[in-house]
Amino acid sequence: MISVTKKGLSLLEVLITTAILSSAIIFVFRAFTTALSAARFSQNITLACFLAEDKFQEWEERQKELTTPLGLDAGREKKQARDFNWNYETNKLADSNLIELKFNVSWKESIRQKDYVLDFFTYLLAKK
Repeated sequence: MISVTKKGLSLLEVLITTAILSSAIIFVFRAFTTALSAARFSQNITLACFLAEDKFQEWEERQKELTTPLGLDAGREKKQARDFNWNYETNKLADSNLIELKFNVSWKESIRQKDYVLDFFTYLLAKK
């Protein structure tokens, strides 16, 4: 007598496998989009740091030429198709020959619709 056994998957097994694979794919896509958002945020922080460094150098060069008054200044700059707002405030420290330079860079993340601000501080030797 020949015994014939059925080999294959039942409908329930196929549905469970499909659900597990769908969950795994959704998890991978969410992880990918989260990683992309984190990379963009990191890139914005890096660009803000570069902008601050550029402005520090500009201010220091103008200070060497004695063309930069103490006080406030602000502006807007585009770096790699992203808009950054910046402002700085300078104060001469009492009883010293130092100038405190406070610099802020801000931008809006389009994904999160949230404003971010980075604050930078440095001290420079005042020209007489």
